[in-house]
Amino acid sequence: MNRSKEKREKKQNKQEEKMLEQIRSRKVAQVVYEERKKKPALPNRLNIGGSAEEEQKEQQDTVEKAAMVYRQMLPSLLKKFSRIEDPRRPGSVKHKLTVLMVYGILMFVQQSGSRREVNNPDSF
Repeated sequence: MNRSKEKREKKQNKQEEKMLEQIRSRKVAQVVYEERKKKPALPNRLNIGGSAEEEQKEQQDTVEKAAMVYRQMLPSLLKKFSRIEDPRRPGSVKHKLTVLMVYGILMFVQQSGSRREVNNPDSF
């Protein structure tokens, strides 16, 4: 056992010497390890902002701003979507293509996983 340990150490020393020689001859760049600064952990609670009233006010403000953006962009989007030709069979169409496109965009914005999730009133 002692012999295999010596053999391993010799091999390791040889590799270290070879690496040092490569560093000296600038064939290999030496990388210095620096420890990363850790990010501060977030508190483990639901309401970070303070009181429930502040959180509700912030959510209301966010919804109002989003509604303003939707009102601004929706008319032009509807015009552009109406120009898209519908490749589906006219007899089996329940919803217009424009409605489906807007529905899909709103699902994406709300980060919904599926239509079933959006249609479920208990998911809110």
